[in-house]
Amino acid sequence: MSSRDAYIKKIKVQIDKLNAEIGKLEAKAHHIGEDAKKKLEPKIKDLRNYVEALKKRISELQETGEDSWKELKHGIDESWKALKKGIKEAKSKLKK
Repeated sequence: MSSRDAYIKKIKVQIDKLNAEIGKLEAKAHHIGEDAKKKLEPKIKDLRNYVEALKKRISELQETGEDSWKELKHGIDESWKALKKGIKEAKSKLKK
């Protein structure tokens, strides 16, 4: 398995885990007060959009040659960091 394939596999597993976390946030959003729910729902929608964008970038990465995939990897890593930060922020809104 190439390092690109290993990276893609790793990111896909992480995306699945984050999707599960987003699902938990959605479930909690249904059980909190209306004001908190209104604040959290747009954040969850943004997170879902981010996940979809990240999946598209992974697809692009799969289509690139072995030599040029590292250029795309940097952008995916940055998107990954932003997604994790967004989930952390959404979780903190639930605690307030």
